[in-house]
Amino acid sequence: MQNVICNVEALTEMADTLWYVRLKPEMAVDFLPGQYLLVVMAEDDKRPFSIANTVTKDETLELHIGATPDNTYAVQVLKRMQDQGKIEVQLPAGKAHLRADSQHPVILMAGGTGFAYTRSILQQLLADGFKQPIFLYWGVRFAQHLYADEEMKAWADEHPQLTYIPVVQNADAQWQGRSGLVHEAIMDDFLSLHDYDVYVAGRFEMAGVAREAFKEKGVVAEQLFGDAFEFI
Repeated sequence: MQNVICNVEALTEMADTLWYVRLKPEMAVDFLPGQYLLVVMAEDDKRPFSIANTVTKDETLELHIGATPDNTYAVQVLKRMQDQGKIEVQLPAGKAHLRADSQHPVILMAGGTGFAYTRSILQQLLADGFKQPIFLYWGVRFAQHLYADEEMKAWADEHPQLTYIPVVQNADAQWQGRSGLVHEAIMDDFLSLHDYDVYVAGRFEMAGVAREAFKEKGVVAEQLFGDAFEFI
């Protein structure tokens, strides 16, 4: 991995307590879709965040950071970016990156800002002209947290192989889509996961529950990817 100083080009609130960050590294960087970076707060304090884009010509790095007032882990990172206008990062990290040589249909499952991970993979699949079906399931607690809903609808309209399914856990009367837990939506929609590559991002407890549930649907262990699985 390489350490690099990045200038903060953008830091804006996308939705309540959800922030978009765009970083410009001071040297060229390389990573695979689905990998993450570590924000270096101190030598013994490095904090992981998924990269929400693929390698681009302008070499920027996009992050989606959830930062509620009680989440000092993320709030401190945002404050340093705001105060200093730059941040040190270490990258690339993560083994749950896109398997670009696979031709299995793909299921992407994201919880909350885990969407950043799936967005990077999806962006690369579409750029590569991947023809197999792609299913993106994005689970959030409240509908207002679907901060990239319009973007994903537009991508699905443009790419017939992509199906986008947002799932709201605490849906109100105005919500017209799927509700409940995101992994249960996948369980309901597929008789078997045996023939799919499945990529998972979100809270560790969610990833653990999904892994056990997907085993019941026949997912192949070598085709189930999620960096959380390295730790649980």
